[in-house]
Amino acid sequence: NKNNSNNKKNNNTSCPEPGTAEASFICTVLKQKYNILTSIDGFHDHVLVIKPPMVFSRADADLFVSSFEKAAQELQLLGDSVQTMSKTPT
Repeated sequence: NKNNSNNKKNNNTSCPEPGTAEASFICTVLKQKYNILTSIDGFHDHVLVIKPPMVFSRADADLFVSSFEKAAQELQLLGDSVQTMSKTPT
């Protein structure tokens, strides 16, 4: 039954699976390559959280976005192999 709430896999094709491994990868790259501290949170560990929560300048925001884009490009190059990587500790 597709609507059974006990199903582990999401059967709704309009709602993709949470990006747990992807969030973990980006969190790791931001820390290791760009010295930006983030963690993962949320029910499926797919929410990226900037650490510590703080106010920062436009230049800081630009650096974060630029670094995030580079990490996302690395992630895209990995493809499905990101699923086999270990999870980032938070």
